[in-house]
Amino acid sequence: MKAEEYVQKAYQCILQNDFEQAVEWFEKAISAQPDHAEHYFRCSVTYARSGRLEQALAYAEHAVRLAPQQDEYVLHLHAQEARQYTEKARKMLEVDRATPQMRQDAILLLERAISLDPLCGDAFLLLALIYDELNEYKLAVQAAREAAALFPHNVQLANLMKKLCQQMNEQI
Repeated sequence: MKAEEYVQKAYQCILQNDFEQAVEWFEKAISAQPDHAEHYFRCSVTYARSGRLEQALAYAEHAVRLAPQQDEYVLHLHAQEARQYTEKARKMLEVDRATPQMRQDAILLLERAISLDPLCGDAFLLLALIYDELNEYKLAVQAAREAAALFPHNVQLANLMKKLCQQMNEQI
């Protein structure tokens, strides 16, 4: 079977929401054409949809190594890196007693995530929550506004915005 046929099989699986099988077909396409960046890119996108961030990142990096001039591949790589930084920050904050240093490190990770992918709403939301904990309401509101622009129908975020604005007004 040719690589293009494997890719077609992968797309059929995606249409059936069978991402695991789709990954297997993309892997076969990669084996058939190991220097074809598009296969790595599509496999990375499929891994990302499955929540398998490490594999998504590895394949995105490989696609960019093979075709660094492809803006779509670079943007996807940045989005995967941003997701990874955001997830790392989230894990740092899940510790029962996150220290001030851990919060500052998480802020740096989230700022890095946002610089890589300005559409990373989860990073903005987490940043707003950290700033809220630190009583930095102006920064919290700024981050929450960005998140709200990306998630306009999120009721919890709207409630957070209202709470932050009230706290900021009380602080004045």
